[in-house]
Amino acid sequence: MEILKWSILLLVAGVIVSELYKGRFESKQESKDERGHLLIYKSKALSYTILSYGITAGVILVAILEVLKPEYFVFFVMIVMFIQSIGSSIYLFNARKL
Repeated sequence: MEILKWSILLLVAGVIVSELYKGRFESKQESKDERGHLLIYKSKALSYTILSYGITAGVILVAILEVLKPEYFVFFVMIVMFIQSIGSSIYLFNARKL
């Protein structure tokens, strides 16, 4: 139980840091030019892709395979949302370096 608590806290901290990073990037002059708009567009597209696949996987796990109990579906979606937030920030960080 202790590991679960620390894992969730680590995910929440990661989400906060990643959202601060994305917000800081979007407020800079770099995001206002053509390349910045393209980076923002691609990171949002990645976010929607991760979210779509994650929710689809959750539905399959709950409804079709019955591996996950329906009452835990909300937590599964929450974790997917956390992961997509962190993943899009990692993508943005790597894309800015190029």
